[in-house]
Amino acid sequence: MKRLILFAALIFGAAALAGAMHSYLSHSDADATITFHSDGTRKSSIVYVEGVKQGQSSQWYSSGQLECEGTYVDGLRSGEWRFWDERGELDLERSGTYEDGRKVAPFLE
Repeated sequence: MKRLILFAALIFGAAALAGAMHSYLSHSDADATITFHSDGTRKSSIVYVEGVKQGQSSQWYSSGQLECEGTYVDGLRSGEWRFWDERGELDLERSGTYEDGRKVAPFLE
């Protein structure tokens, strides 16, 4: 029994380090996908509905620093998006309000 548990743990760990883990949300067509950098740190967390990005999304640099966060509607950036550089400073050039995937207004604090 101990060997079976160890084997399952090794398989799960290898799958996580291989790049992606999926979590299917019950009573929904949504698929929450978490991807990892090659060193095992989290790379992205994105929800897909019927194969299209939909809802909250976050991405991280391999250092663990948050790179961006925002919302997708029908696969396009929508609403307020924030971007940071690798030092953790807000990137005002890319941050702002998005509609249909295009930046339409600057970020306002």
